[in-house]
Amino acid sequence: MAFIVHVKAYHLPGGWGLVSVSPFCLKLDAFLRLADIPHEAITATTPFGGPKGKAPWIEHEGRKIGDSTFIIQYLKNRYSVDPDAGLTPAQRGQALAIQRMVEENLYWAMVNDRWNTPANWPVLKGSVLGGIPAPIRAVMAPVARRGVIKQLKGHGLGCHSAEEIAAIAKRDITALSAILGEQDWFFGPAPTETDCVVYSLLANVYFVGFESPMKAMIAAHDNLVSFLDRFRDRFYPAL
Repeated sequence: MAFIVHVKAYHLPGGWGLVSVSPFCLKLDAFLRLADIPHEAITATTPFGGPKGKAPWIEHEGRKIGDSTFIIQYLKNRYSVDPDAGLTPAQRGQALAIQRMVEENLYWAMVNDRWNTPANWPVLKGSVLGGIPAPIRAVMAPVARRGVIKQLKGHGLGCHSAEEIAAIAKRDITALSAILGEQDWFFGPAPTETDCVVYSLLANVYFVGFESPMKAMIAAHDNLVSFLDRFRDRFYPAL
C-alpha cells in the first residue's frame, strides 16, 4: 500500500543547514517532527500562496490554514497530539509568555539585523530572496525592504538606535538562558512546543551567515548553544 501524506506544509527556502530561514516556518517544521505528524515539506519561493499572504501555511483535507500558531493548534486538535500535555497550568502560562517574548519582541530584533543593517542586506537578498528570478528580484527586493523597515517602525523597535535594539535583544536572550538553566529542555526532560519556538528563532540568528550582536549574545551562553546543538542533533540529524 502506498504511503499517503496527510499534511502539505509550505515554507520559505532554507539555508545554512536550516530547513527554512524563516523562524515561523522552521517552528512549524520542528513541531511536525516533534509531534511525529506525517507531512510533505514544500518550499515556496514567496509567501503569497498562503491564505494570509504569509508563510508558513498548510494544505490539509481540502483546507488551507495559515499562521504557525493557528496551524499548530489545528494539528494538535486534528491529530490528538500535544507535546505540552504534561505541563501544569502555570507552566502553560510560562510557555505562552516565552512565546510572546520570542515572537513579538526578539523576532523584530532579528528582522532589524537582516533587513535594516546595511552590511547584512546583500547576504539576505541573495538568500531569502534567492529563489526569485534575478530581474524580478532586482525590482522586488528594495520594495520588500522598504515595507519591512516600515513594519519595524510601526512595531516601535525600528524607532530605536542600533545600540538600544541590541540592549533589548540582550535582555531577552539573557532571560531565555536563565529560564533554561541546566535543563536539557525548557520544561524539563522532554521537548515541548516552547523548545520549537525558541530553537526556530535562535537558530535563525546563530547558524546563519549574518553577523550581529545577537549572535555573540547567544554564543556567550553555553546552555543556549548546547540547546541549539541538542535540538538540531535530535530533530535534524541529516542536515
